[in-house]
Amino acid sequence: MQSQRTIAAAPIRNAHVAWEIVVDLLSRTLELSADVPAGSVAQGLAPLEGLGLALIAGGHLESKGLVLVDIGMHLTIFVKTADAALAVEENLNPVPGGADSTDGWILHLPRVGALDPSIAVAADQSRHLSVDQPPKSAPASSTANVSGRSLIDLEAFGRLESDQ
Repeated sequence: MQSQRTIAAAPIRNAHVAWEIVVDLLSRTLELSADVPAGSVAQGLAPLEGLGLALIAGGHLESKGLVLVDIGMHLTIFVKTADAALAVEENLNPVPGGADSTDGWILHLPRVGALDPSIAVAADQSRHLSVDQPPKSAPASSTANVSGRSLIDLEAFGRLESDQ
């Protein structure tokens, strides 16, 4: 499912508070799923501490958003500043589809120039962060997770039938 959220930064709120809102939105969306442990999203995003603020303060998330990709979910988050922030109508509710999230979610970070080396280092510190170009759409829901392994234990069904 393709979704988009836009968050207002300065002059509505400072970059620190705007980044906290980004982390909170992602956490509340993904942690609706039983497959995503409570607190794990913030932990996966922890290497971006400081860099998230720089991305927002530098206006880098105005046109090149953060892109969250998981099975059935493709969410782009933009953060607007200056006059554009004054026109934002925020929806900070969890994004539909979060309950179906997996622990294989990936947040794709934009390439922005001078911050790219620091962003690459941060991405290397979390399996949930990527500097790769995000896919154009979400991977389809299926019985296979993002690593290609079945989410359904077909052998268990076979054993169940043989036991009866």
